[in-house]
Amino acid sequence: MREITEEIRQEIQDMIFDYYADECEIDRDEITMESNPQEDLGSDSLMFVELIEMTAEKYDIDVKLQSIGKYMLKTPMDTMKDVVDMICKIYQYGNDIVNL
Repeated sequence: MREITEEIRQEIQDMIFDYYADECEIDRDEITMESNPQEDLGSDSLMFVELIEMTAEKYDIDVKLQSIGKYMLKTPMDTMKDVVDMICKIYQYGNDIVNL
């Protein structure tokens, strides 16, 4: 398990917000931790998959989408806070996220 510092968490949040702002063609300042990715930002599941792949590449994480899918069945992504929390857990646990 990797340690997640406040600095890493902020870096991940910034990466996620920048990604959604770019992909959804909205101003980054419009995104809050309470924003719903689908309803408020107009994102879709493919964008989320791309975000996971981008994170895995950036932080050299070996993670299978199947593991993330199993985790998501237990933990819905209703807000940007949920997305940030999940990406942080992927950073920390990789494929072991399914055991949380």
